[in-house]
Amino acid sequence: MELYEHGGQVYNAAGNLLDDWLDFSANINPLGLSEKILHTLTENLRGVVNYPDPNATELKRAISRRYDVTEKNLVVLNGAAEFFYLYLNVMRPARVVIPVPSFSEYERAARAANCDIKYFFTNAAENFSLDVEKLQVNSSDCVIIGRPNNPTGNLISTKKILQLAKVANVIVDESFIDFLDVESVREFVSEKISVVQSLTKIFAIPGLRLGFAVVEENLARQLNLCKDVWNVNFLAQKAGVAALSDEDFLRRTRAWLEVEKKFFVERLNNLRGVKVFSPTVNFVLFKHEQAEKILAELRCEKILLRSCANFLGLDKNYLRSAIRSREENLKLFNALEKIF
Repeated sequence: MELYEHGGQVYNAAGNLLDDWLDFSANINPLGLSEKILHTLTENLRGVVNYPDPNATELKRAISRRYDVTEKNLVVLNGAAEFFYLYLNVMRPARVVIPVPSFSEYERAARAANCDIKYFFTNAAENFSLDVEKLQVNSSDCVIIGRPNNPTGNLISTKKILQLAKVANVIVDESFIDFLDVESVREFVSEKISVVQSLTKIFAIPGLRLGFAVVEENLARQLNLCKDVWNVNFLAQKAGVAALSDEDFLRRTRAWLEVEKKFFVERLNNLRGVKVFSPTVNFVLFKHEQAEKILAELRCEKILLRSCANFLGLDKNYLRSAIRSREENLKLFNALEKIF
């Protein structure tokens, strides 16, 4: 695998025949596009002849209402990944500290900004939990933490984030937080804590690219001046507004995940030789000594899993799978049971 390759590589696998493949390599809400988003996109399609609102006024208002944050603290984004590049290029921290395994764009953005990088390796024996006291950071460092973390699924406590922010700057990536009904770090944003969130995974719109960050007001002003003025396109802004008003969709998503996560883990644990790391959201990390064979044979069935071989701190024996609909999950497990 390429160093920074991600899941969702259906184009490489299938050419243009995307409907023929089951993609468990990307962690997208299997409920798909909500009717509200689909209607909004259809209704506003002709509007792409206009430039998008550079201030994203309507979208910021919707984010502010949905998450109870002040608009002056918002930076709207072309997907959450944009934030790491924007923040690190503007702030230029002396060193970026990355607990691994984690999302590879943290490292890629740090390298793009010519930052020194320090890796902190968590380990499987401790379920990849992060002991912030062992990080050995200082006030000029920037620590990037996934909450929940990708690919391990760990959910670090707000208490540990606040503890870490006493000695370093912290970026908290809460891209999957909407799948859970838990406390967000957003309410603790300060000069030392910034929070970034994706809207593409929960609302199944990765092709539109949409996210936002909640940061200290002066930093928000600075980042907004330095980003591409039209970084969020017209349809993405409209879709975001519609999505954030759809409380029913979020309720249905959480209800689906509560049931399907339990089912998925139980079935995975029944497979011989599989070590499962307990998930918190809509993806599961697991290990098997024949992971490469499993990947290859699943591809013959037109099913994609995510190899974790290019995650620092993991190896070719680790796989990550999205949790999808019951029908799709059964197809995956039927194929896995044939392989085993």
